[in-house]
Amino acid sequence: MSYRNFLISVTAMVLLISFSAQSQQSLRGVEEQEAAAVRKKAIALLESVATQVDGLRSGENRARIGSNLGALLWTHDEKRARIIFAAVEQDIKAGFHDDDTDLETRNHTLLVFWHLRRVTLERIAKHDPEFALEFLRTTQPPSHIQLPYQLQDSEKSLELRLASQIVAKNPGLALKLGRQSLAKGFAPELSTSLSQMRWKDKEATLSLSEAIVSKLKSANLAQDHGAIDIALYIAHSFRPPEVDEQVYRELMGLLLASALANGCREEDPDSAPYLCYRIGSVFSRIEAYHGPRAAPLRRWSRDEPREPVRELPTQVRETIENGTIDETLPLAVKYPDLQQQLFWRAMMKAQASGDITRARKIASEIPDEEQRRYMLAQIDRDQDARSADAAKLSAIQQELSSLPNNDERIQFLFEKAFYIGGNDRKAALGLLGQAGQLLDAAKPGQAQIEGQIVLAMMYCSLKSDRGFSVMESLIPKFNELVAASATLDGYGHDYLRDGEWNMSGEGEVGRLLNAVAENAGFFAAQDFDRSVDLAGQMERPELRLMAKLKIAQGVLASQPNPARMFQAPAFPH
Repeated sequence: MSYRNFLISVTAMVLLISFSAQSQQSLRGVEEQEAAAVRKKAIALLESVATQVDGLRSGENRARIGSNLGALLWTHDEKRARIIFAAVEQDIKAGFHDDDTDLETRNHTLLVFWHLRRVTLERIAKHDPEFALEFLRTTQPPSHIQLPYQLQDSEKSLELRLASQIVAKNPGLALKLGRQSLAKGFAPELSTSLSQMRWKDKEATLSLSEAIVSKLKSANLAQDHGAIDIALYIAHSFRPPEVDEQVYRELMGLLLASALANGCREEDPDSAPYLCYRIGSVFSRIEAYHGPRAAPLRRWSRDEPREPVRELPTQVRETIENGTIDETLPLAVKYPDLQQQLFWRAMMKAQASGDITRARKIASEIPDEEQRRYMLAQIDRDQDARSADAAKLSAIQQELSSLPNNDERIQFLFEKAFYIGGNDRKAALGLLGQAGQLLDAAKPGQAQIEGQIVLAMMYCSLKSDRGFSVMESLIPKFNELVAASATLDGYGHDYLRDGEWNMSGEGEVGRLLNAVAENAGFFAAQDFDRSVDLAGQMERPELRLMAKLKIAQGVLASQPNPARMFQAPAFPH
């Protein structure tokens, strides 16, 4: 395993969401008065950042930071948030008019601003579906612009993503968007919109499914992949009365007619199209409605695949990812079909935060006896794995000495520190100290820096100031890397746009800085003021603003997830 891959493995497989939950708990665990004071500081920090955004030269940076600001300020100052989103709208529209003569550069710019448009749309939709739709319409790329191949069907995709997100708040508008998108063709996201509707609005589900089947009547299922995909999705995932009985019968008839018209009645299976195998997966349902007419398809009949997993309601998915225990548990009553999953996630959140008493209480309250026993046994197993008596610590050191290289030793120490940190902070700190010594002795470079960032985050999870000491030693290195990269702008990577760091994850330096910014809030949970001081040491003002923004975000919104630390997206939020 390479050193870099090992670090990715640590963050992806060991830290996971547990450290995120721990960082949340470090703020929730203090007195409410102190927590309120920190939130007040975070809002003040956002307001300070908002006064400086207009001073940035790069429209991309203004849009990216502004989009975050609008989302975070909405519940505190909706009027100001709307003004900020309006400014973001103008920057995105200007970005779509980029006139760079180099095709590759222009396409990259269009992709960046399309991503910013999508993320901003999702943020607005959480608060105001109608405003989100207006934003979608007014920021549509001009018709004369030749979009990159990846964006050819982007409007259908965005409309349906919006429909899926707003169905809980405005099912009528979601249905309208679904119908409008359907008029343009069968987009892959159509199934997600239909799935979200089934959780929230029966009438909207019936209406959209009827519209889809009606449009399928004029489609060529053998050639239109989107059409056959949505047809089979409905066939597998829905049954009357979730869809109208007559509509479902018509759908089965369409599938049957398409199969018979495209060689599925032939005797030689080797010459039949793949369509026959796909439609054969719902043969029993076709036969139930069309009896003897379906007989020629019997040879394609096969065991039906398991019903596709239902798309989780947007509210449930977001709560599972970022919500508190008190936000998660009530959903188990609202969505009884998801009860076991929600109880499980609430229990895991309690475990990750170190509240084992509450974890046991949650597990004890689940109605299903078998699941209850399993969850309680899981807690016992986890606690046993996290114990750190003298014999276990000795075994850890013996296993450590048997590992062949420092890469594996550091990984091993991180893993063990993680597992025992909730029960024995002193022992975990000792293991992190050993990992820190090995990292200090490592060859200077990217892998060493990444390892030191992970080390700093793990120290913070244990409420140790050593995390800040590590980060303070890294800030000058970050500044040196940024300065060197800016000098090399255009040689392999475009680090700058309009004279500013473009924060689009260009090259390894860009990826590293984005990862640090996205996880700045992790340190804020430990010490807000010291985190702000650290951000202030970044030399470039646009990087300082983004870091401060992410610090405030860590307090006011979802905590960062270290599992994604070195897997930052190409276009960060």
